[in-house]
Amino acid sequence: MAKKARKKSRSTAKAASSKPRYSRPDTVKWTAQQMSKNPGASMTELKKLGSAAGYHVYPLIIGLARKELGWSRPKKRVARKKAAGQRGPGRPRKADSPAAAIQAVIARMNALEKEAATLRKALAKIADIANRA
Repeated sequence: MAKKARKKSRSTAKAASSKPRYSRPDTVKWTAQQMSKNPGASMTELKKLGSAAGYHVYPLIIGLARKELGWSRPKKRVARKKAAGQRGPGRPRKADSPAAAIQAVIARMNALEKEAATLRKALAKIADIANRA
C-alpha cells in the first residue's frame, strides 16, 4: 500500500510543479526580450530565467533570438565570380552565339584536314626513303 500512496504523491507532485509549455516562437520572443533588456546575459542566466518562467531555452533558441534582434553573425563572404573573359588555363573561349560556335567547329575541322594532309605527305616521303634502302 505504501507503494501506491507513493506513486500518487509523485504524480500529484509532478502535476503541481509542471509549468506551462511554450511554443518555440514564444520562447524565441521571450528570449529576445530578455536579451534586449540585458545584452550581456550569459546562456546559463537565460536558461535559469527561462526555466523559472516556464520556457525551455537552449542554444538554438538563443541563436534565433539573436537573429530576431539583428545581432546575428555576419554572413560568410562568397568569392566573386570571374569575369566572362577570364577562363581557366587551357580552356577555349566561350562562343558569343551559336553561329560563332559552328564557325569555330568548321575552322577546327579545316585545320585538322590540313594537318592530316601534311602528315600524309610526310609519311609518303618516309615510305619512299625506306623503299630506296
